[in-house]
Amino acid sequence: MVHSNYSISEAMLNDTTSISSVANSKWTLLSSRWQLDALTTILSVASFVGIIGNVLVCFVVSKFRFLGRPKAELFIASLAVADLMVCVCAQPLYIAFLRGVLPDRLNKIRKAITWISTLVSVNHLFAISIERFLSLYFLHRYTLFIPDYVIWSAVLVTWLVSMAFGASSATFRIARISSQYFVVTILVVIPILYTGTFYLVRFQRKRISKQVSTKKFSSSQRSFRRQRNILYMIVVVVGAFYLCFIPLVIVPFFFSIRVSTAVRLKALRAFPWINTLALCNSSLNPYLYYWRSYRFRLAMEFILRRLFEKKWELKTEISANQGKVRHE
Repeated sequence: MVHSNYSISEAMLNDTTSISSVANSKWTLLSSRWQLDALTTILSVASFVGIIGNVLVCFVVSKFRFLGRPKAELFIASLAVADLMVCVCAQPLYIAFLRGVLPDRLNKIRKAITWISTLVSVNHLFAISIERFLSLYFLHRYTLFIPDYVIWSAVLVTWLVSMAFGASSATFRIARISSQYFVVTILVVIPILYTGTFYLVRFQRKRISKQVSTKKFSSSQRSFRRQRNILYMIVVVVGAFYLCFIPLVIVPFFFSIRVSTAVRLKALRAFPWINTLALCNSSLNPYLYYWRSYRFRLAMEFILRRLFEKKWELKTEISANQGKVRHE
């Protein structure tokens, strides 16, 4: 899940000569060499662990039903693809951008990838919040009311719309401003949806506790607990997204209100760090799934164990063959 670049802040700057000159100087923005080295190290590590984590998420979803709910898993796999795109492309390109070695054409590609992944992430989190609300509202009747093709269609539409608007936002100012307002609007709506969802959790808990039939109670309780656990995991993912993304929403307001030039310059210099924080969010999600989902943890450990076992067997076989060759 990523996010914009200097263009957001630069578009909001006043047309004063002093600030414009600062906006065009990456070294002034970064203040010193150690900041450039620190950001490069952070982004490099984030890219490496993010690629490993998101590839494993895609593999786990394809081989195991770790949530027990294919609809939620489809959204998570699609979100992992968007995060993987950030870790493979956006983070390394941002390093090149900060170091001043990124050609203009590649910089446009970086901006497009950044916007596409941002919109995909926000739209997926919005769709997941709706899906979680409906899953707790219908419980075991959920599969009857929300068929799989609806979820597949939602994922496909999300990607198509995000790609169209993301590519436009990298080039056209009006599209960029529209996308910014759209993102902010969705970020306001998502907490409202989760407030309603947590109210449903309380309501369903009380309703299930009043059921008399033991068999019906057991079925409803299992379904409720499963949906509730998925909800808690998704809330942690959404919370991490907000922590990484909110600074990128707040800081640009310093360029639209009346503050001193010194304050604006400080806000502008903070942008490389804020963008890096936002980019690193794409590397976090796999490890949040590992922390919050027992099933995902088991699936991940099973895959890693099998991987290392095969590697050890291959190494042993190679050593044995080398020994035979020496004897011959």
